[in-house]
Amino acid sequence: MRNIVLLFVLGLLISGDSFTNQARAEATHQLRIATLAPRQSPLGDIYQTFKIGMKKATDGQVHVKMYYGGVAGDEISVVRKMRVGQLDGALITSTGLSALVRQVLVLEAPGLIRSYPELDAVREDLAPQLEALFDKAGYKLVAWGDAGKTRIFSTSKIFGPSDLRKVRPWVWRDSATMRAFIKAAGANGVLLNLPEVYSALQTGIIDTVIASSVGVLAFQWHTKLKTMAKQAGGIVTGAFVIRKDHLATLPQEARDYLEEVSGETEDRLRVEGRKIDDEAAQTLSERLKVINLFRAQRQWEEVQFTARESLVGRMYSRSLLTRVQEILHK
Repeated sequence: MRNIVLLFVLGLLISGDSFTNQARAEATHQLRIATLAPRQSPLGDIYQTFKIGMKKATDGQVHVKMYYGGVAGDEISVVRKMRVGQLDGALITSTGLSALVRQVLVLEAPGLIRSYPELDAVREDLAPQLEALFDKAGYKLVAWGDAGKTRIFSTSKIFGPSDLRKVRPWVWRDSATMRAFIKAAGANGVLLNLPEVYSALQTGIIDTVIASSVGVLAFQWHTKLKTMAKQAGGIVTGAFVIRKDHLATLPQEARDYLEEVSGETEDRLRVEGRKIDDEAAQTLSERLKVINLFRAQRQWEEVQFTARESLVGRMYSRSLLTRVQEILHK
């Protein structure tokens, strides 16, 4: 199961866009960064610190310009704008990342990685390989991040895959893993872009979403839903990426600063992202009816297996999937 939101937290990871007019006038370079997330967030201090640090490290030469709340378009639109030079970077989930390096979807293969320790172990092992693929594609992966655990939220009680076939689940139009999961479950998904979800819930076009708790809460989807799954099906992963060709035009001080803070930023994204998703899950559990999926665990696992196998050869190789399985069974 899977992410949708993103990013969500990933995008939630930025806040504040305030430089003085004098600093703006002195800036000779820009970093234009997009995200689907709203401007205000509990994790805003992370990127506010990044922006202030970039200004200081470059003596005001580099101005970080943020495009919040999807004003630059959905993630695939953001990727297209990066490719043509209208944007320099983005905080995106695996939906956008996979448009750059499709193999990254192995981190969200349905039912494969279920816990944060498992994700940490897999990402630590695969990071050099995946980051090299981003480098080859023309992007620097500045920091990995994750945006919470995915659960099924609905207006109905969803216990097993057969229940999913009776509802109208949202499928993120550009999410290969979400499409694979819904198809494997035998359900009829409704293809929509993320900004369309809230209105679709209002009108009844959809009545079920698979998302992280922080995403459901941040976008107010929970106000149109009644139930949530107790068990999580996967973890939303994402990253902060910047075009290498644009990075090469920035002052050396800017590139040095990115190298200096990438590890610290990644650590903070991990800690804070997980914390606010856990808090969001607790908040939602007090507002929605919690459904235990335990009795249908075997059926869910069969659906997940079918979904991740269907992605072999299309999104990731058999050898890469096997490698992840080996890491998980150490």
